Parts: sequence; C-alpha cells; structure tokens
Amino acid sequence: MSVLAIRIEGKGMPRFTEAFQQLGTEKRAHSAYRRGVNRVGRKAFTATRRALAKQVGLSQTKTVALGNIRTTSANFQSLRFLIESTGATLSLKEFSAKQFGYGVRAKPWGRSQRFPHAFIFAGHPKSGRPVAGGHVFKRTGSSSLPIEKLWGPSIPKEIVKDESRDAFQTTARELPDRIRHEIRAMTKGAVT
Repeated sequence: MSVLAIRIEGKGMPRFTEAFQQLGTEKRAHSAYRRGVNRVGRKAFTATRRALAKQVGLSQTKTVALGNIRTTSANFQSLRFLIESTGATLSLKEFSAKQFGYGVRAKPWGRSQRFPHAFIFAGHPKSGRPVAGGHVFKRTGSSSLPIEKLWGPSIPKEIVKDESRDAFQTTARELPDRIRHEIRAMTKGAVT
C-alpha cells in the first residue's frame, strides 16, 4: 500500500495556537484547519490522479478503479487528508494490447511499445481465441510451454514517484494560504 498525506505538524502547531487565539475557541480553529486541509487535499487528489493516469497510460477512471485509490478526509479526530492505493501490478492487457505478426503492441507508461514474440491469441493472431481472458503472454523456452504473463506498471508504486508525487507536493504547498483564507472567512475578514 502506498500513501500520500497532508498533515498539520511541526511548524503548523504554533500557527494552530495562533488561529485558536484569533478565532476564540479551539473548535473554531480546528474547523478552519480541517476545512483548509480537506480543500487542499481534494485539489491534490485531482492533480495526483491526472498526473498518475498520464504517467501509467490509463484513463483517470480506470487508474482509480484498478489502483484501488481512495481518500480519507480530515475530521475532528485527525487533521490529515490521505490518498491511499493498494493493488498488484497491472496486466499488460489493460494497456490497449493488440497482437500483430511480430508480437504484441501495448501502451504501458503512456507510450507505445512492442513486445516481440508475445501473444494474446492461441495459434494464429487472427484466430480470435484469446488465451486466459486476453492477457499477454510470452514463451520462456523453445517449445510452446512454459509461458509467462507480461505485466505493466503498479499503481501503488507509481503514485509515490515522478509526476504524480510532484503534482501532490506542489498542491500541498498551498495549505498555509488556504488555512489563512479559512480563518479570514470564519472571522468575516476581521483577521487577515
């Protein structure tokens, strides 16, 4: 399982104390922080989902479904927003795999790649009889057996690296400004 999280800790705690003093009650300060964390968290989820889909080569809907991606919002017990992903490495068949005379072409990681000597169909490429539900296989020896299944990216591994991680971190930097905005909104502009 991979997790991206926005949390209030470290330098955020003195600011929380300051917000508490400005808003008058701890409950109102907590509410301002919770609203800010959730707003930035939802925005970070959207940015991360877009970047991740492009990074792995799937639609956003398919990426969320196959990666079992879910979010946990900040609440009154915890001031953190989590984006979690669990799941296995995805089969190459999920990436528009098509069989040709040379093997299979698929688009994992968002780019078209050839997989020589790989196959989807039994016998001839035009036989129309997919092996094991249309997954992509390759022979490991000189005879017709044994065969091995070919794999693409793993969503839990991809979500915490490259563009998806950068998209999350860029959006998470907006948290202090968003919390100031929430405090301003709750005090009707009295506190800036």
